[in-house]
Order: sequence, then C-alpha cells, then structure tokens
Amino acid sequence: MCGIAGIISKEPLDQHAVSAMAEGLLHRGPDANGIYTDVSKSVALAHTRLSIIDLSTGANQPFYSGNQRYVVVFNGEIYNFQKIRQQLISQYSVMFKTHSDTEIIAEAFAIWKEEMIGKLEGMFAIAIFDQQTRKVYLFRDRIGKKPIFYFQSENLFAFASEIKSLLKHPAIKAQVNINKSIVATFLHLGYIPQPDTIYSNIHKFPSGHWGTVDNLILKTQPYWKIKDSIHPGSIKSVDVAKKQLQSLLQNAVEERLISDVPLGTFLSGGTDSSLVSAVASKHTSLPLKTFSIGFKEAKFDESKFARVVAGHLGTDHSEYILTEREAIDILEAYLRHFDEPFADTSAIPTMLVSKLARKEVKVILTGDGGDELFQGYGAYTWANRLANPIAGFIRQPLKMLLKSTGKSRFERIAQILESVNIGSIRSHIFSQEHYFFSQQEIRDYLVKDKSFFKSFEYNESALLDMDLTAGERQALFDLQYYLKDDLLVKVDRASMYYALECRSPLLDHNIVEFAFSLDPALKVKDGKQKWLLKELLRAYLPAALIDRQKWGFSVPVASWLKNDLRYLIDTYLSEKVISEVGLFNGPYIKKLISDFFAGKDYLYNRIWVLIVLHKWMKENQ
Repeated sequence: MCGIAGIISKEPLDQHAVSAMAEGLLHRGPDANGIYTDVSKSVALAHTRLSIIDLSTGANQPFYSGNQRYVVVFNGEIYNFQKIRQQLISQYSVMFKTHSDTEIIAEAFAIWKEEMIGKLEGMFAIAIFDQQTRKVYLFRDRIGKKPIFYFQSENLFAFASEIKSLLKHPAIKAQVNINKSIVATFLHLGYIPQPDTIYSNIHKFPSGHWGTVDNLILKTQPYWKIKDSIHPGSIKSVDVAKKQLQSLLQNAVEERLISDVPLGTFLSGGTDSSLVSAVASKHTSLPLKTFSIGFKEAKFDESKFARVVAGHLGTDHSEYILTEREAIDILEAYLRHFDEPFADTSAIPTMLVSKLARKEVKVILTGDGGDELFQGYGAYTWANRLANPIAGFIRQPLKMLLKSTGKSRFERIAQILESVNIGSIRSHIFSQEHYFFSQQEIRDYLVKDKSFFKSFEYNESALLDMDLTAGERQALFDLQYYLKDDLLVKVDRASMYYALECRSPLLDHNIVEFAFSLDPALKVKDGKQKWLLKELLRAYLPAALIDRQKWGFSVPVASWLKNDLRYLIDTYLSEKVISEVGLFNGPYIKKLISDFFAGKDYLYNRIWVLIVLHKWMKENQ
C-alpha cells in the first residue's frame, strides 16, 4: 500500500511543489519514496512506499518496464500477480528482476497496453507514463477501494491519492474553490459521492474506469460495470450456492494472505469479520492475529462477542476499549485527515484499532462488503416494504398517525414514510436510516438561499428490467455510493494514517458478481439476513454466536454530544459561526439542538453533520 501523485504541466515543473506533494503522502508509505521527472521537465510521478510484497529496494517506485519505455507508480495490491507472472514468462518470455506485483503491471502493460486492466484482480490506483507517446494512463479498481483525486486547469493536470497532496501544490491551492452546490448532498448522505469533492475543481477518478491524459485532456471509459456483470436470481440451489461461495471465499482469502510482512484480521464478532477470520485462520501456520475495538458504554460494546469468537477460532487476540476521552483526543485528527467534510464517526474507532494493529502487523483483512452483498442492513427491509403496492395506500395516513404520537422512535419512522420522487427513493431510505437530513428538509427549512440547493438524483432505470428486489436495488445503490465513498474511504484513510494496509476478501469482484446473481431467498431466509454467509459460518462457530441479533459498528455520538463533546455544538453551531458560514437558517438549527436535548436523540446525526461542515468551512473557507 502506498501513496501516488503526478503532474503534467505546460510550463516547467515546480520541483519544490512535486516534492511537497510527495511529502503530503509519507504517512501512506513511510518505507521508501521516489520521484520521476521526464527529460522535458513537464511530467513528474511521485511515490511513497509501504513495503508489503518483495521488500527489496529493487521493487521501489517509480518503476521502469524492462524496455525502459513505461514508468509506473502504483498504490494497492494485485492479488493474482503470480498467475500473470507465469503467463508473461511462458507466453512472452518476459525476464523479471523482482518478485513484486509492480513489475507485473509494468510488463503486462508493455505487452497488452490498456487491455491489461481486465486481467488484474485486486485493489489499485495505477498511473503509467508512456515516455514515447507522452501519454499518462490512469486505472482504478472495480469497486473503488483505492483513491485517485485529480485537478485540471488550462496549464496543469495533477493527481494524487489524497486531496491534501494536491493542495501542497501552490498553483492548485491558489485556484481551488469550495463547491457549495455539493453541500446539500453532504448533509443528505454524510459523505460526498464520486465524482465530486468539496472543491469544485478537484474530482474523484471513477472506479472501474481507466483513462488517458493527453495534452492535459483526461478521457475516461469503464472497463467494469456491475449491472453488466451480474445475472440476478440465476443461482437458486442452496447446495450450489454454498459450494460456489465457499470456493470463491477460500480463493479470495488465500490470495489476500500473500505477504512478506506480518498480517492479521479485524474481528468485530459479527458474521462478516468472523467468517473472514475463520477462513484465514485455517491458512496460517501460527495463530492468526485478530484485533477488535469496543466501547466503555456497554450498549455499544461488541468486543465481548469478538473475544468469544477469537477463543473458538484459537486466534492471538488483542482488543481496545474506547472511552469518550480518547474519542475527543483523536477527533481533531479524524476530521482534519479526511481533507473534506466526512461525517462517519466510526472513523474514530477504525483509526484507533488500526493504531493498535499496526504495532504488530502491516496488513489486515476486513469483513467489509458482507452487508451490501448479502442484505444485512435494515434499509433493505424498508426498501422492500415501501415497494409493496399496499404501502402506497397506507403510507400517508400512517405517517400522520406516527407523527401525532410525539414519540421520537415513531417520528423517525414517519420521516422514512415521506413521499419522494423515484430518483430520490434510494438516497431517502439511506439518509433516514442513518438519521441524516431528507432533501425536502434541507430545501424547505435548512438552506438560506434555495438557488444553490442541488438535489441528489440516482437513476436506476437500467436496473428496472432486471430481476432484482427493491432491497437488492437498494444494496446496489449502497455498493456504488455508501460503500465506495464512505465505508472504503473510512478504512483507507483511517488505516493508512498509521501505514496499515487493509484488504477486503468479500469485495473480490468475483464474490460481488456472485452475490448479485443469487436468488434473494438465499440472502434473507425466514427473516434471517445474510443467511448464506451464516450457513458457511456454521462450519466454524456454534449457533449461539451466529444467530444473535445484529449489533453493528455504531458509535455513541448522541451520548457524547450531550456530555464531553457538547463543546462542538457550542463552538460550531453558535449563532456567530452559523452567520459567518452563511449557508443555513440559524433558527431552524437552534430548534434542532433544542429538540435533541429535549429527548429526540435521533436528531444527533443531523447535528453532527452540521458540526462537521461548519468546522470544515471555518478552517478552510
């Protein structure tokens, strides 16, 4: 795992700026770093290395192909690199000088050019400079695990693994503008989805795409689309599904155990991380190292389950119990490190468990993806309910009835029942399940100037002729947005803050394609979500640890905001700060705060997302 950056300029390069961009990524790759500058001094590639495969200096980057034509910088891991290596040797007599996956990329590109990308399996952000044609090629993995941000102007194209690296370039820093049109989407979702960022002239390179930069013009095209790769409902047999998933998971885990440095797993005690840890533990010679995090507040502490699972699996287990004080201590680092407003507070425990794990290992396997692929979230149940024709008749009267109760829980359900247009139903269900603002609430009550309000629309018309339930369509929305631009961002930034590499076996694209080709009855059976995953887990753990209520990886933000984090409300949602930022109606925010302290705890995430945004605006505007 590493950090990459690059500049293509019409004017001579600012060498200090190139070095500064690389320095901004040193936390991602503290083991080595290097910069390539072409002979014309108009193209530069920078790399900071976290050494995982082939620890020799010969595998450092920037890396040259054997014919010296191509220069590669690469962030991530290619899990099938050994198979590709053998193919290149046997079919093309390629001579290799290292055992790194970076060299596989260089030599594969030299032979197959952009068609190389379809052969790679893994997580990656790749940049390749062709010294002969002077084109730069960019590639990002299918699911979007590894990031590429880019800036484009008349005289400059630049890219990097993190926004902070781009902002180290003085020309970019001078030209960026805050993207106020995306603010409503952030308040609605709690993150900023691809291709946007908080800056109007910095963008996210799309996942599942490759592109070229020629004469400072970026052209992209997809090489993988989930809707073209699945066959909904085609796998109906329980036995076939079990065998196929078992095989896919074994392969995905085994490939992700390839490492020249110590590794382990994150173990929450839930289905996904327990299954990944169980499979991994069967393929390690020494007891697998597992790591979990818990909370002093018992309601949110899942570490006791992780401890029991670790005992059954025989792992070498470590845990960390988080207190409010520690959350406060790392809060500033979390909000600053993500470079743009980011409201997922589970980044705090993720950072701390990454810090814990990094003391013993350099690589971690996670259980990310299980909920999206196998229907693990409550949002999918709501999607199916609201798609029922009967819901159309009772939705409005039920909403009014629930609102009239004055009870916090029923009021929240009433908000899910709000009528929205077809292009907003997926994001509406998501936002209300996560207690964020609805788009109607933002437009009608929160924003001062409705002219800058831009609604978030999601077009799923291409999915309507596919045999997918509403819950599965909701899951596809999560895969394309929530997973990619929130959960994977959280894991990437939080782990790489401590130079820890995280790998996600369940997000192997073969498993993703398999999951969305399953009969829905194999995902949810007799009311049990993630049924097929749990059936596999029964080979490793007793039923009592599998059939318990879903706990989730939630953070007690509502409690914290009423106690030690109360200062954030007083500081960033004061009348003075709200007026200075100038985007929202102060009286409405004041009412939200009043209702929250009066007992409507479900408002906590609305307040939190406003705190995050106002804090970021104050520090960056």
